[in-house]
Amino acid sequence: MLLSRALFFLLLFLLLPFNVIANNSSLTFSNEYSIELLTENEGFVSSQIYSIIQDKQGLLWFGTGESGLMRYDGRKVDLLEFDTQNPDGLSHNDAGNLFLDKSGDIWIGTWGGGANKYQPELGKFSHFIHEPDRNDSIASNRIQSIFRDSENILWLGSYADGLSRFQGNNKFSRFTANDNSGLSHNRIWDIENKGSKKLWVATSYGLNVFDKARETFSYYLPEPNNLTPTGANEIRNILKTTSSELYIGTQVGLYMFNDSTKVFIEILFEDSKPIGQVNSMIEASDGYLWFVASQGLFRLDQKKKQLEKFPLAKANGLRIIFEDNAGILWLTSEVNGIYKIMPHRKFKAINHQELLAPNGITVDSNGDILIVSAKSQLFKWHVATAQLESLTESIFTQESGFNNRLLERPTVYQDDNDTIWIAQDNGIARYTPQNKQVEILRYPTSDKGYQEFRELRALNSDKHGNIWIGTYKNGIYIFDPLNQTFKHLDESSTLTHPEVLGIYKDNAGNLWVGTGDGLNFWDDVNNVFIPYVESHSKSNSLQGASVQDFHHSESGDIWVATPKGLNLFVPETKTFKHFGRKEGLPTPLIRAIEDDGEGNLWLTTNKGISKLNPKLNVITNFDSYDGLFGLHYYPGDIVQGSNETLFTSSQRGVEYFSARDIEASNKEFQIVLTGFSKMGESILLDKPYSYVSDIHLSYEDYFVSFEFSVLDFTSPNKNQFAYKLDGYDDSWIEIGNRNVVSFTNLNGGEYTFLVKATNSHGKWSESPLAIKIHVSPQPWKTWWAYSLYVLSLLLITSAFIYYRTRQQRNEISRQKQFVMALEEQVDEKTASLNEQAKDLLLANKKLEMLTYQDGLTGLYNRRYFDQVLVTEVNRHAREQQPLSLIMCDIDHFKFFNDYYGHLAGDNCLKEVAQCIQKCAGRISDASCRYGGEEFAVILANTNEEQSTLLAERIREAIEDIKIPHAKSPTSRYITLTVGVVTLIPKVDFTVYDVINSADKALYYGKNHGRNRTSRYDMAEFN
Repeated sequence: MLLSRALFFLLLFLLLPFNVIANNSSLTFSNEYSIELLTENEGFVSSQIYSIIQDKQGLLWFGTGESGLMRYDGRKVDLLEFDTQNPDGLSHNDAGNLFLDKSGDIWIGTWGGGANKYQPELGKFSHFIHEPDRNDSIASNRIQSIFRDSENILWLGSYADGLSRFQGNNKFSRFTANDNSGLSHNRIWDIENKGSKKLWVATSYGLNVFDKARETFSYYLPEPNNLTPTGANEIRNILKTTSSELYIGTQVGLYMFNDSTKVFIEILFEDSKPIGQVNSMIEASDGYLWFVASQGLFRLDQKKKQLEKFPLAKANGLRIIFEDNAGILWLTSEVNGIYKIMPHRKFKAINHQELLAPNGITVDSNGDILIVSAKSQLFKWHVATAQLESLTESIFTQESGFNNRLLERPTVYQDDNDTIWIAQDNGIARYTPQNKQVEILRYPTSDKGYQEFRELRALNSDKHGNIWIGTYKNGIYIFDPLNQTFKHLDESSTLTHPEVLGIYKDNAGNLWVGTGDGLNFWDDVNNVFIPYVESHSKSNSLQGASVQDFHHSESGDIWVATPKGLNLFVPETKTFKHFGRKEGLPTPLIRAIEDDGEGNLWLTTNKGISKLNPKLNVITNFDSYDGLFGLHYYPGDIVQGSNETLFTSSQRGVEYFSARDIEASNKEFQIVLTGFSKMGESILLDKPYSYVSDIHLSYEDYFVSFEFSVLDFTSPNKNQFAYKLDGYDDSWIEIGNRNVVSFTNLNGGEYTFLVKATNSHGKWSESPLAIKIHVSPQPWKTWWAYSLYVLSLLLITSAFIYYRTRQQRNEISRQKQFVMALEEQVDEKTASLNEQAKDLLLANKKLEMLTYQDGLTGLYNRRYFDQVLVTEVNRHAREQQPLSLIMCDIDHFKFFNDYYGHLAGDNCLKEVAQCIQKCAGRISDASCRYGGEEFAVILANTNEEQSTLLAERIREAIEDIKIPHAKSPTSRYITLTVGVVTLIPKVDFTVYDVINSADKALYYGKNHGRNRTSRYDMAEFN
């Protein structure tokens, strides 16, 4: 019995088991999901997408309304389109309705080409077309919906010709509104099981129930008084949840259908308004229900019975939502593209409008977090209750004499007496929690240097209770709270640099100061600093000059962060052990360090957050794809609150996460072949690439390439690959994020091409991709060819022996009388030929030396340099070994020539060349005159440390020979500016890449004072 709308609202009020609550909380969602928009830039040529599926391998398929099918492997999009030349291809490009069968086959409902069944393993389509002269053909060529029921029967709904039941062998039975079955409308939007014997059928006029045994329909209308196929009576979607609740999406809104009472219950949003036309609905693996409507994307919490609107900057044109096997939501928009919505729920932000970045953070004695905003307002974040408490108003204001010039990040520190100290720009204040009073401290203006007390960057206290204040340009000030006096420590106290970036306290209460040029330990007994600075001549010195953070872990280890990596202090030798990209860090720039209760180190970088297990030397990296909000973290700003909750501060605000809950995913994804080419041209195989297990090659296929992908869509740019060609390679070869491997001139034989990959969290797969490669040998290298060679050789040899034996018997008598004369002639001729050969060899060697030798200096010339560098770049690219190049330039040599004359200049060039040749003493080192006063040294298999040492040795050696240069602005003697580059060449590298890199380093040195060694990688040339 259908109820009136008035009775419906009464039942809604009295019987509904939950209240649908409108809660548009973008802050809540931002802590749960991160969003990425994919467009034509990523290869998605169409945004008119009406369905999404994921096949059994893990590939994503998008059914479009204009461009056929798009297949996505995380790296590229492949198109499957209608082709008149391919009878086994897609029948129509309007292929918007996809359905994945249990067998793995994909059914495609087209809008004009009937139904298609695609067999992924074969790469072929079967077509089911409406034939007017056949009553058992499919009802229509416009397919609206596809469904396989619990009895394994396939049903296809049409646009205007009712429902078709597939009976096999291209035969169908039909049900329409024109027959006596009772179907209420011929447009079939959606189909769902109602038990095992019935179906729910969504039509343009009501929700139908189909009795499969009786082959009859009954139907229900949300608006029984509306006799047209419009409004709520147009049922577009059916969603049956795991708890058997039935949600109905209509043209005008969302309903829940009570099958017992046959009542439609409308689900409303803000101000009791409907969510609009419902285009798609799913129940996600985490239990949330998602609804795509004309008013946006909505999420329903089935436990709390709350309907929330998901915040999207551009929410127009939304069509389809789909969840893949990793829990990623894919949302399509006809206007904007494809939204990839990734749940993270690990990293959260303190979302408060008054927490204006940059914020300074520290932990108080209770494990709660003290936060100072850019407006110098002090807050406390209570970790247990996740509540933000305001402790003060803005401190450094115009009224208090600071002219609102608050540009610097504030610094906050709590001393042993629980007094909170706050510094920002040129202001310092203390907050006493007991009386909630703020006192602003003033540096005495009677001090002639009082104006230098500004740009305050760091706070801490010493063993005597004094407050240490670090400034950006003027060293350290010490404030005595008892006497209310300031004391200034500058470079005279042996501080390595006046730029103080942080003041730190170790577990013993000792102070360490990080500066723009190294780390300083404060000797409290002698009142001096003990420096630890970067030294290019010592490989175990502090790596990196600018200290970003210092941390003394609970295990007793001292860690130092710099822009060049993570440093572990070795107290026994006063040296450092280094961690960088080689150990798994995504970047050498480390901003801050903290440890957790398990002894793991947590590092903030310019590319996210990294977790280091010092015992196992295992590093796990997290970035925006894991839910991080910020990447540009501030130095020193990571602290541990109570319950092992870590807090960070960045340009995006304050984030926090539980160290206990952040675990990298161990989920393993399938690796598939996605491309194969010969001589750079893509080759179609007898089946789709992802199902290929064997590839046969001819001996003429001397250059082949394989493309592959791991079907982890979380963060494809983070997946790492390694390959091995069994039968050729002895070990795995890691190639980073590159997903193409090429081989040349494979010998005939059997190989197995293996590829393994990491997921987005760095875990290597245990099941690699394995493809057998069969290379046919050259015909002249087959077994039967070799057998023929042996047989022919035996026959020729036998014939030759027989002939020679007869000939020798006839000639032996005549030869005896000429033996002595012949021997004399042979000896004379041999001696003459030997002499001629020796002269010719010496002449050739002399000519070769002249060809590659510089006539003045005796070094190799430019021609030799060019040839050798090409060879070495190619060789090092193949072997993936480091290649170094040193470029040298005599400083102000023109002035030398002009003053001393060109003869003296030539002598100078000779001495410099001899000195360079002595320093570069390995046989493999190529010392060359590059041109004029420029020299170059090619260093094969030489890493960054070795090349830097050699370059510096050359520069110092030139300076030590003390060739006078009265006109040099740099020195009284001839000096050398040296540029060095070290790299592992890629396959597509050229010699110009190497030379240009070395030149950049050389000109960097020229522009910064000359007589110095500069590296390309140290000079991002600020």
